[in-house]
Amino acid sequence: MKDFFYKKNDIIIVLIILIAAAFLIYNRIGVIMDYPAKLAEQQAKAQAEQQLEESEAVEATESTEPTEATEATKVADESESDD
Repeated sequence: MKDFFYKKNDIIIVLIILIAAAFLIYNRIGVIMDYPAKLAEQQAKAQAEQQLEESEAVEATESTEPTEATEATKVADESESDD
């Protein structure tokens, strides 16, 4: 019996490692298969947040532009009325 384990020791260790790896993969296959969907969801959420920030930035610049244009019009009207 001692000679059997001595001669087959490497093969037995490899089989134990393979069985352990197969067991872990079998138990985690659901999580592994769900990963791409979770990753895509996170990317979509980040992209939506970025678009929201960009639209808020555009709205902020648009709201200041008419004010500057209105002031320029007032200055032009005042200069015309002075003449």
